[in-house]
Amino acid sequence: MFKKNILKIILITIGVFGGLFIIAKLTGVLQYAFLPTGGSEPTIKRKSFIFFSNALPYKKFKILVYNQKNTNYQLGQYPQRLVATEGDILQISEGKLIINNENVDHQFTLKKSYKIDRTFVNYLVEKGHRFDEFYALDNMYFLAQLADNELTNDFAYELFAIPEYDAGIRKQYGKKWTANNFGPIKIPKGKLFFLGDNRNESLDSRYLGFVDKNEVIGRVFIPKN
Repeated sequence: MFKKNILKIILITIGVFGGLFIIAKLTGVLQYAFLPTGGSEPTIKRKSFIFFSNALPYKKFKILVYNQKNTNYQLGQYPQRLVATEGDILQISEGKLIINNENVDHQFTLKKSYKIDRTFVNYLVEKGHRFDEFYALDNMYFLAQLADNELTNDFAYELFAIPEYDAGIRKQYGKKWTANNFGPIKIPKGKLFFLGDNRNESLDSRYLGFVDKNEVIGRVFIPKN
């Protein structure tokens, strides 16, 4: 009799939590998604799950999820960092994000593209990186996506800059800008501007354009950001 009661309680508990999960999923209070790309690294790892909710406030500088509606690119739900809202003046200068004349990059853990030599590559491989993460520019130098805490003065490195304008950005904004040198531009009314934390590997508002406020569907809470 005792065992039957325990089993009954367990089944009821599973049923209650299962019902709550379904309700949360249908209402958007609890949502999840699999992220196959690395555009938000290092905050969100490539091939990992994220959890997000429409019950949390949509704050600037948090990672939000929005419906990507630009038909020139893959449609879907994109998790990226909200960096500017209507009325803000946004500029990227030498890879640094400037909002309303203030450098705001110190708030985030970012990855950017660096030109590094083979000795630095060997060091990073010893630290756990895969060799196929690095793109060979020639016999000596490689292109790497690195966070600030992965840089060391023991090896030479420099921010990789594309001297020519970016065709994708010019198509969207009609300007000869690049991913590292963008703007200044004022965010229009009712619009938002998103960037991926992996700045040179992210398909974001630099290419997709502004995002309507009503396309935001949730704020990421796992992983914490």
